[in-house]
Amino acid sequence: MGESNSEALAGVVLAKGRTRVWVERDALHWSRGRTTVTVPGTQIRQVEVAGQSLTVTLFEDAQAGRVMTLRHRNEAVVAALGAEIEAIMADAGPAENPQPVRRRSERVWPLRVLAGLRDRVLHGSPWWRRALWYLVLGLPLAVWLPVEPRSLSVFAWLLLPASVALLRVWAVMAELDTWWVMWRRGITVRARFEGDANSEAASAYIAHFRTLDGREVTARGQIRGRRDEIRYDPQDPSRVLAPTRVARLGVALAAFLGPGLFGVACGIPAILWLIRLPALLY
Repeated sequence: MGESNSEALAGVVLAKGRTRVWVERDALHWSRGRTTVTVPGTQIRQVEVAGQSLTVTLFEDAQAGRVMTLRHRNEAVVAALGAEIEAIMADAGPAENPQPVRRRSERVWPLRVLAGLRDRVLHGSPWWRRALWYLVLGLPLAVWLPVEPRSLSVFAWLLLPASVALLRVWAVMAELDTWWVMWRRGITVRARFEGDANSEAASAYIAHFRTLDGREVTARGQIRGRRDEIRYDPQDPSRVLAPTRVARLGVALAAFLGPGLFGVACGIPAILWLIRLPALLY
């Protein structure tokens, strides 16, 4: 049945209105409206292609021999999809325990959005949960507490997330987390340095050193200190920091002038709101 069409249109999707039919992962996917039916090759009994018409018949134990039909204006597309369905039927072969036909219905728009938000809050990044608590608790406090001027509360509530996000970006750019780790558990050793030809930064380097347990480690960094020493994290030797002060202060200052400065500016309304809050309570 049209092998040339099948080769030319491999992975074809037959689309008509809200109906879409395609083959993926050895199964036929038939989407109509908000309902998608996934049929393994072992559950397909017969495929018929007649010009612009495609008919797929399932086995009797799958919805009592249900027949799915669709017409499409392009006969070549219909023939190519029919060949792909026949291919997954041939590859599946006889199966003692065939996979069942699966049906999935999408929720309508508001429920689908709420369900996606629920999944992000329950199973996604912890920042989603923090954002939810901030929305649920922060907005009522900003609206109900009579801090004057009242517009200050709204501005503080709106700009505080931007302040936290920008200051977090600044902390990453300044590598404050690396400084903290190296100060707590870092180990300083002698190292052999060479320039990093793959980096555009002139100060980038490649350091070769030996850990306390005798492992040879090669690590990359951005700013080299004036001594032939390097400080590494014993839990992750690839995480290194070349001891230096002036250069690091310059990096921290440059990073602060970008997102850090705007982060502080966005946090000023929240600071003013907190300063005026004790006078309201007492």
